[in-house]
Amino acid sequence: MDKLLIIADDFTGSLDTGIQFCKDGVKAKVVSEVNYDFSTTQEDVSLIVINTDSRPLTSKDAYERVYTVAKNAVEHGIKYIYKKTDSGLRGNIGSELLAVLDATNQKALCFIPALPKLNRITKDGIAWINGVPVSQSVFGEDPFEPVQYDDIAEIINDQVKTQVVKVSRNEYEHIDLNPEEKTIYLFDAETEQDLEKIAMILKKNDCFTLCGGCAGFAGYYDKMITLDKSYKPEMIQTDGLLALCGSVNQITVDQLKYAGEHGFQRGNLTCEQKLESSYLKSDEGKKFIDELFETMQNNDRYALDTLDTPDTESVKNYRLRNNMTYEQCRFQIADTIGMIAIEMIRRGLNVTYSLTGGDTLMGLMRATGCKELIPVCEIGQGAVLNLMYWNGKCIQIISKSGGFGEKEIFNIMYETVKGEKR
Repeated sequence: MDKLLIIADDFTGSLDTGIQFCKDGVKAKVVSEVNYDFSTTQEDVSLIVINTDSRPLTSKDAYERVYTVAKNAVEHGIKYIYKKTDSGLRGNIGSELLAVLDATNQKALCFIPALPKLNRITKDGIAWINGVPVSQSVFGEDPFEPVQYDDIAEIINDQVKTQVVKVSRNEYEHIDLNPEEKTIYLFDAETEQDLEKIAMILKKNDCFTLCGGCAGFAGYYDKMITLDKSYKPEMIQTDGLLALCGSVNQITVDQLKYAGEHGFQRGNLTCEQKLESSYLKSDEGKKFIDELFETMQNNDRYALDTLDTPDTESVKNYRLRNNMTYEQCRFQIADTIGMIAIEMIRRGLNVTYSLTGGDTLMGLMRATGCKELIPVCEIGQGAVLNLMYWNGKCIQIISKSGGFGEKEIFNIMYETVKGEKR
């Protein structure tokens, strides 16, 4: 049996991609450890997904993290490596793709960034999201990593200077994948049939040891390599759902609005609550935790978000008033949400915890000290149910990217964990 390594730049991305295999019976290990010891991997684990948590880093630092992982993998005999990138093209796309090329000392990497099932396509080398160029989509408005270019080659070369060859749909079968210098082959794709066709051509030409893209193309590795499919994990039915949302993506905003209109009680963290590192340890913070726990005793679906509201100070104003950077705000919000989840877990709250946003999930992982999750199943679009083991407890976590999911995704999660929807 083959083994595959997927390197992702955030935790939700790791899980989004890993679940494409787990739902078919492939046993995966999803870890957040750049210096992961590959020799400790159990024989029955066919898929290793490593989160480098490098999306918010500088291009140089992101390169170094990915290089370290890929170099380590090659030295331990891992043949197949997939560099998972954000479907909205955020982050250090170019530097991380080049890091994989450099670490493996290969010359060709095939990059297939499209996700047709969510209407995210590549046409003439341009990224389109729901019918508009990516820079004009919600990803162009991202407060932390706004996408400034529509041409994917420009996104890559804005970070690193390496050769990018665009491959149109009618060139699939005629492209020469044996370059003399390091080359990223950027494939157009508009349909699932395109992705499958690319997979078959790469297999025929034996040019799939290094690939990149989002969760979309990753799912087609099943047609290129042989993986053990004997693993059958099962979800746990819990008493309800506590959704903790650190994302400000408009897609998540719309999902929260729908949830509030369809049965969810909602809450919102003020700037002091989400940005003061000492808040939860204060008397007021402890009272807040006690009240949230009491609320959850009487409600089996609750959504707590970190969005700005018209009647409270905005994060921007609070940040400027307190001389905080965007990065400080970003990580403090994630850590606060992580600590809120831990306090509920310590009190024995028997719910499934939904964490929206890669930073948010990492906040919980940092708070618990856990470095790995076990993906179980996919719930709706881009929501992955996982098991986390901490302090002798098995905790059920649903991870969701801020830019993914149907408008009713939180209701789908709730119905699933309550056993009302399978």
